[in-house]
Amino acid sequence: MFKTLIRKMVPSESLERFFSLYSMFFKNTHPKYYRVHGRYHQLVGPISCCPQFVELEDCTRLQAGTRIISSGGIVRIKKYTAVAADCTFVPGSHVPTVGLPQFLSMTHINDHQSTITLGEDVWVGTRCTFLEKAQVGRGAVIGACSLVNKVIPPYAVVVGAPARVIAVRFTKEQILKHEAILYPPEERMKPEELDELFETVFKDMRSIGVDTLSEEDRVRLNQAKAQYEIPDYENC
Repeated sequence: MFKTLIRKMVPSESLERFFSLYSMFFKNTHPKYYRVHGRYHQLVGPISCCPQFVELEDCTRLQAGTRIISSGGIVRIKKYTAVAADCTFVPGSHVPTVGLPQFLSMTHINDHQSTITLGEDVWVGTRCTFLEKAQVGRGAVIGACSLVNKVIPPYAVVVGAPARVIAVRFTKEQILKHEAILYPPEERMKPEELDELFETVFKDMRSIGVDTLSEEDRVRLNQAKAQYEIPDYENC
């Protein structure tokens, strides 16, 4: 009854604008509205999406300006992943069809829907775009303004449109150490998997990561992990 009254009193364009802003700044910044959600999310509005098509695991972050354009495709973001401002996800596409004018694409006739997945601990720079074939491996780094439309290997550093591998996040030894800290044994990458990656994808490529921290930063890291209940499996 209240909604009916409001619709009679307020012009339709103003009402649509109000509900759009309400969704972007309130509804879409609350994990409970999402298809799947875990714990400890940082969702900074405005976020434009239909949350029923988005899955968030524990400890994920979406910054302001995130846009998820979907009429049924799913965006899955795994734990420890951070997405910077103004990124766009499009988990579907219009299939060019004889007799179907493009103007009617908004009817979603003959659309193809898929799932975009960002693996665990992925770092996404600002203004990136992810299209329907995007599958980003664990620990990858996506440089600002990149366009991702394919499978990105674990721990790859990619840039460009379309994105291409230019480096590796850590050395093989650092990856094994990183995995031992963040993941239980059954979830860790196997050494032989890393051997194959370093012999093919990352051959002769530089790594960008470090494995040293100041004492002050180590204290802050331990405090933050305790706050968000992130286990340290190496010391378990």
